[in-house]
Amino acid sequence: MPAATDRREEAATDPPTERNSLVGAILSVALLAVVGISGSAFFGFRMAEATKADWVERSRSETVDLSATVDSALLQVEVQLRALAALFYSSDLVEARELAQAEERLPSGGLGVTLSGLAYAVVVDGEDRSAYEDREGERLVFPGRPELDAPTSFTHFPIVLASGRHPIFTHGSDLAAHPALRSMALSAVRLGETVVMSPAFRIEEDWLIGFAIAVPNGADDGILFGIMSLDHLLEHTVRWKSDGLILRLQQYPSSWEEGTGPFLVHGPQTSRGEAAVTHDYRFTHGEARWALLWDVLPSYKGGVDVMPAFLLAAAGGLLSLLVGLAVGLLVYQNALIRRRVGLRTAELKTALDRAEQASRAKTNFLAVIGHELRTPLNAVIGFSDLLEPQQTTSTSQDYIRFVQSGGRHLLRLVNALIEVAQAEQGELVLDDEEVDPAELIRAAVAAAESSGMDPTVAVDIRVTEGLPTIRCDRERLELVVVNLLLNAVRAAGAGESVTIEALVRDDGGVRLTVNDTGPGMAETQVTASLRLFEQAEGPLNRGHEGLGIGLPLCRHLVKLHGGTLSIDTMPGRGTTVIVDLGPERSLDRAETSLRSRAP
Repeated sequence: MPAATDRREEAATDPPTERNSLVGAILSVALLAVVGISGSAFFGFRMAEATKADWVERSRSETVDLSATVDSALLQVEVQLRALAALFYSSDLVEARELAQAEERLPSGGLGVTLSGLAYAVVVDGEDRSAYEDREGERLVFPGRPELDAPTSFTHFPIVLASGRHPIFTHGSDLAAHPALRSMALSAVRLGETVVMSPAFRIEEDWLIGFAIAVPNGADDGILFGIMSLDHLLEHTVRWKSDGLILRLQQYPSSWEEGTGPFLVHGPQTSRGEAAVTHDYRFTHGEARWALLWDVLPSYKGGVDVMPAFLLAAAGGLLSLLVGLAVGLLVYQNALIRRRVGLRTAELKTALDRAEQASRAKTNFLAVIGHELRTPLNAVIGFSDLLEPQQTTSTSQDYIRFVQSGGRHLLRLVNALIEVAQAEQGELVLDDEEVDPAELIRAAVAAAESSGMDPTVAVDIRVTEGLPTIRCDRERLELVVVNLLLNAVRAAGAGESVTIEALVRDDGGVRLTVNDTGPGMAETQVTASLRLFEQAEGPLNRGHEGLGIGLPLCRHLVKLHGGTLSIDTMPGRGTTVIVDLGPERSLDRAETSLRSRAP
């Protein structure tokens, strides 16, 4: 009936337990999945942002390099014009032929950018325009539009020398007629030997750039003027740009212009709507104020590669789901295992209680049987001692001695059983007294010899001088030495030797060693010999008698003295059993003698 009741209770509690475990597993899966997917999406988004930022940074770096190339090309042209100015300072009068030859020798440099035409214009005051036109026999005209007269100005800059490479360089063309060229020419005259760049200007369908520097030519003051195509400049400076980069060149008003805003001189009129980002670089050369606007299209460098970020988010989400499922399964399995462990623990507790009861019963049995056996054994041993002197023949005396030897051996085993029973019950109490280790060893050897020890085995006793007196339970420590000695004699065999040694340890304690010349033991045999009721030899190949309680009992008795018992052995090398007693067990001999003389 109780078993049936337990099964009914277990059956009644199992469904709720499993149901709760299942709910917990589902909640774990959901929580981990939500957290994992959210985290994966977050890190995927951050990775995509980092990838895009790197893509934008690469485009920015390239546009910086391209813009710097444009700037360097303009500086290179300014250097060319400054070098040409030396021609005017080194000659009394430069003619058109010399100017054309100098232009032919212009170096293009590493970028291949050079001027496409040269001219020299003199400075004419506005009031002297009519006199100049009468003297030269020609009128001042608009650059590139010879049919148009140049408008009135405070200062005119008519061209008097031209290389002939560009159509706007005609004799009598007034640079002051064009606003961009007028601002360049005025700044050049004002700044002296500084090369001044003009804003980009348009002649017919071409966008051009002018460069000027003030130089004298004979008795005239004027400016050396060079011109270059804007398309030629950009063709040689930004030709290495990657696909997906669009350049828009925006120009701001010069210092001589007012009331106008920036306007586009190159590229599409408006920024492309599909541009992902636009980089803006601004610089000033003379009267030119430019902004290079770089539109970065989504196709630049193959576009932003967000696939790794997407794969990271997808893989992270999938991994989170799998981890959630695994954790949920573990939670469910853990709940089931805990329930089963609880049941098994209860069963094991019951079994342990029964085992402890059996162990107590065994211990009580050993104690009772030991006491019951010791009484008749004492009688057998005592009466055999009385009968031995009364025997008249050697044969009968041998029989009596055999009975004595067997009785003493059996009594020793019974005493050991009683000691074991007392040790397991915690009833073993030491009766300490002051003992001389040398006397204890000799007494133990004598007891072993009277117990039927093989007389052919030689026992060598070695005691170090100055060995201190020890405080111990004489009877039990002597039992330890006797057991170790008998074990060593049996292990050594007939005709071999056993050594018992007592010495002082470095810390002041005492060490007792029992060494035999027997076959030695393996590690597994040592472990077995130290367990109660086990022996190093198997039950089918035992070469010696015994119950397997000698070494475990010896180790327990040594432990009660606060010491240690260890075994040093190896197959084929013999065995050494070492008993170490701490310095707290050693007594000074002087103190011992004083106490013995005290009244």
